[in-house]
Amino acid sequence: MNESKPDLSPAPTSSNAPDPALPDSFHVGVLMERRDRPDSRWLRESWDLLGVVLEAASASTEGRRCIRQSDHGEQYLWSGFRVRLHRDELESYYHNLLSTEPKIFVITHTGADGAPEPFLVSLSYDEANAYETGCEEMVYSAVLPPVLYSWVEQYVLENYAPERRIKRKRDRPGKGGECE
Repeated sequence: MNESKPDLSPAPTSSNAPDPALPDSFHVGVLMERRDRPDSRWLRESWDLLGVVLEAASASTEGRRCIRQSDHGEQYLWSGFRVRLHRDELESYYHNLLSTEPKIFVITHTGADGAPEPFLVSLSYDEANAYETGCEEMVYSAVLPPVLYSWVEQYVLENYAPERRIKRKRDRPGKGGECE
């Protein structure tokens, strides 16, 4: 992954048409691990997001499958997700790219068996935060894979121009800015 900060100078606004070379979405799978917690009085198990993996569109079958088992837990792969970029989230993507470690977010419901059930994969801080402030969803994050980093970086460079800040003038009492 690129360790340096991206050059995110304002994009030219001459063309608002999307770049035909950029894909409109990526098919991904969510890789999570369940661990037994015999050392904890309060938890029987814990769940961690290991990462998000790219999948071929033709190979994506929805659902969860166990891909590894051990004496201490299992690893599961949920397939069938698509990551898409939206123009109204450009500011959030921009801030994600500028962070120390850009993230990808997986939003889950809790299933009947107590296991997380992913239903959304996003690159937007704002979208993840909106779900995190709710009571029913859990938000997990992982390091943004390099291919997705390049994709969102190109999208932001082509479509985002930070708002120019206008310095406001102070209210000055009296005449000529002097106090009476």
